[in-house]
Amino acid sequence: MKIKKAVIFLIIAHIVGIFFLKRIFFSKPADKETSFKGKGAAIEALTVRAVSLKREDLDLVFSYVGNIKARSEARVYSKVNGKLDSYVLNEGDKVQKDETVALVERDETGLKYELAKVSSPIYGIVGKVFLDKGENILAQSTPVALVVDALEVVVRIGIPEQDISYISKGLKAMLKLDSYPGEVFTGEVSKASEVLDAATRTLDVEIILANPDNKLKSGMFARIDILAGKRERVLALPQDALSKEDSSYYAFVVEGGKAKKVKVEIGISNDKVEILKGLEENQKVIVFGQQGLRDGALVKVAE
Repeated sequence: MKIKKAVIFLIIAHIVGIFFLKRIFFSKPADKETSFKGKGAAIEALTVRAVSLKREDLDLVFSYVGNIKARSEARVYSKVNGKLDSYVLNEGDKVQKDETVALVERDETGLKYELAKVSSPIYGIVGKVFLDKGENILAQSTPVALVVDALEVVVRIGIPEQDISYISKGLKAMLKLDSYPGEVFTGEVSKASEVLDAATRTLDVEIILANPDNKLKSGMFARIDILAGKRERVLALPQDALSKEDSSYYAFVVEGGKAKKVKVEIGISNDKVEILKGLEENQKVIVFGQQGLRDGALVKVAE
């Protein structure tokens, strides 16, 4: 009986021993291999897009906003007191200088007069009428109508002080309006003040445009681009390719599969920026994916 118990004990001990040997010789090496793989894993390269820096012509464009106004406008007044009898011309009608716009019943008690004529002081179009029949009119005080000469329209804008040296009379201007999407209206700078507004630090500038088909109306909102010059065959990058730190600009170039941070000096800019120093022609410059990129990071350039 004792021998039988001893044999059973040896069998159990043998099984337990095999289990622990298996843990020692198989489990631990597997753990070491996993750890090794974790420490030795390759750093993944970041995918970016890059362009070869080329030379191109770059327009110097300054952008502003403003409201369109007819070049000539005149309010029409009656020369006598009275009440509005009727309008001879309506809104949108063409009117000659000194042509009758409205008739006024004179305000004279007990006397019968012919209706007084209210005439336009300029050639143009009746842009607006202000009164209803029978309304009281004070001579030279109550406006009867507004006449506009809209064959030419103007936009008056304030140029910031830092732009003044670039803006001068005769420069080409392009206008875009929400009313006519996709259309560009061309005019030119017709006036530039010689005196800076001390309160706003701006210079008053006037842009004039032909308006033969009367598409441009007084009060319309316009976005204005003034073409102030052109740089020929300069190195240029999209605005988004540059980052700014304090007062300096930087770009990332690709060298040997790594991103290299380069300080650059810039010139004129609109949708693209002129590069004066820091980069050379044909260098691969990262234009997408550079946000948060570090100097020396591994990169892969996407086709």
